[in-house]
Order: sequence, then structure tokens, then C-alpha cells
Amino acid sequence: MSKKEKISQIISRELLQLIEEGKYPPGTKLPTEMELAAQFGVSRVPIREALSVLRASGVISSKQGGGSYVEEATSKALLQGIKIESEDMENIKFLFEMRKALEPESAFLAAIRRTPEQLERMKEILHRLEKESVAEGKSGMQADIEFHRSIVMATHNPIMIQTIENLSILYEKALKITLQPNTELEHKRRSVYREHQRIVEAIELEEPELARVQCLIHLRNAEKKLGLFIKNFVVETD
Repeated sequence: MSKKEKISQIISRELLQLIEEGKYPPGTKLPTEMELAAQFGVSRVPIREALSVLRASGVISSKQGGGSYVEEATSKALLQGIKIESEDMENIKFLFEMRKALEPESAFLAAIRRTPEQLERMKEILHRLEKESVAEGKSGMQADIEFHRSIVMATHNPIMIQTIENLSILYEKALKITLQPNTELEHKRRSVYREHQRIVEAIELEEPELARVQCLIHLRNAEKKLGLFIKNFVVETD
């Protein structure tokens, strides 16, 4: 297990994956806290925290008589049903609305709560983004996703963390569309990299308001590019 995350965060994500894979189908009861503690080789404390995250996310619920039960439809499953394809720009716009609500506040909290190890992780991903996007001319999509996720992880807020996990599938679909035009122009790729760099600099300086502003600037710039992309798409498909 990674030392860069709380054990409870890792367990909640692994439990969610097991639920999505069908090991614990909808309506079934999860193993007891003691059984899960033995399964993951930890104490009951991180198990309790992990279950709280899944409960708050609507993935599981507590029923009278004790125990945790898998809900009929998990939030991740619902999000998987949301269509984001090249012909459906409206949902990408909705995703940006969600990102503007979540990520600037995450950057604010990360500047206050991040650990030295989490800051180092951000810098590692930033370096990979520079290598892939600026130097090699690729979209850098996976590094981009990991970068924003690393900031949310640094909030140490289990609800925010679970939200970003649930949105990961939509992020990937949307970024495949919106980052593609950047591969054609070096100055665009360099500009996007620099925006990410400014966010990390603010987090490193422990300047929460600056981190929030830099993140919002980055998202608004991305949204402007999205607006141009939608306009061009409409023209081309008319």
C-alpha cells in the first residue's frame, strides 16, 4: 500500500472497486468491520473511516440490525452511464461546472494541509507532464488527470477524494477531446504546463488563496478553449 495516502482512503477505493466488479453485488451485506480488518491486515479504525466515506458517497448504507449494505446503484455506476462523446459537448460543460466547484477549493485546502511527500508527488507528476506534453508533443492526458487528483488527495478530505475518484472516468473521456488540439501547437502545451506549475508553486508556498485563484484561472482558460472547440465542432458538423 502507498504511503502517500491514508490507509482508509486506499481501502475505500479498493472496496469500491470490489463492489463495481460484482464481488459485493447490490443489496448484499459487506463483511463485518472485524472481517474487513483481517482481510486488509489493518485495525478496525481505518476500516471504519473507509466505510464512512462509502456511506457518505451513497455507495453503501447502514440498516437496522447492524451492518453495511451495498446500495442498488453506486455513484460511480451512475456516472459511468453519463455520456461524454465528441458529439455531446453539453455534458463536458457540466463537468467543467463541477470542476470549478471542486478543484479551486481543493487547491486552497491542499496549500494548508499537504504533506512534504504529497508536494513531492505533485512535482513528480508536473515533471512528467512537462516531459510528455512540452518536450515530446503528446497530450499528457494521464499526467494531467494524476496531477489534479494529487491535489485533491492533499486535502485529506475523504468526501472530496471519493468525488474525484467517481469522476475519473468522465475526466478521461473529456480530456481525450479537449487536450487533443494542444498536441498541434507547442505554445499551447507550454501554456497549460505553466498553469499547472503556478498551482504547485502556490501550494508549496502555503498560499491557499493564491492556489485557489491559480486553479480557477487554469480551469477558466481550459473552458475558453472548450468553447472554441465546441464552436469549431458545430461549424464542421453543420
